[in-house]
Amino acid sequence: MKKSTVLGFAISILISSHAVSQSIKVSTEDGGSVVTELGYGVKVNKNSTLRRSFITFNDPACPVQLNSAGIKTLYDDRSYSYKPVGTLNASEQVSAIDVRFLLYDVFGDHIKTLRGTYVGDVAPNNAFQLKDIGSWRAWENEVSELLTVVSFVAQVRTQSGKLWRYNEKAIGEEMSKVRLKVSSGVLDPTKEK
Repeated sequence: MKKSTVLGFAISILISSHAVSQSIKVSTEDGGSVVTELGYGVKVNKNSTLRRSFITFNDPACPVQLNSAGIKTLYDDRSYSYKPVGTLNASEQVSAIDVRFLLYDVFGDHIKTLRGTYVGDVAPNNAFQLKDIGSWRAWENEVSELLTVVSFVAQVRTQSGKLWRYNEKAIGEEMSKVRLKVSSGVLDPTKEK
């Protein structure tokens, strides 16, 4: 084998291994039943056996990784709400985190994008509960149609002041692989009307 061929082969292995190590890690988990209990035996989607899917995108370059992230629907005090579930782990001390949740209906159409921002210190290697980043008002038609939730970390501020922002192109490529409809601006939080 020629020296140039071996060198070319070694370079291609280095480039491809670097590309693989930087690719988005995708995990899919069961997000539970689409049935939402209202109390007194009343349920939204009471005759459905469908189960929600939680799809999580983790960028290995991000100082924060999500675990079992998604959105649950609840009914309490005469109103519907979206509540984040799952945890995140930081690889270094962070001061602020922006997590996005893209909600899709039973036909793969985008419903809305929720943004959960936490401003506070998160220590490395401790499981931080996503429930602590907030909740959002929901409407009955959204709750009844919600089937898939895609979650990813959008931005992080480390305690040292470094800012990390998601790779929009990489997230977009992964979105197309999971066969959900993606339109312009879908990764940005939905403005309430």
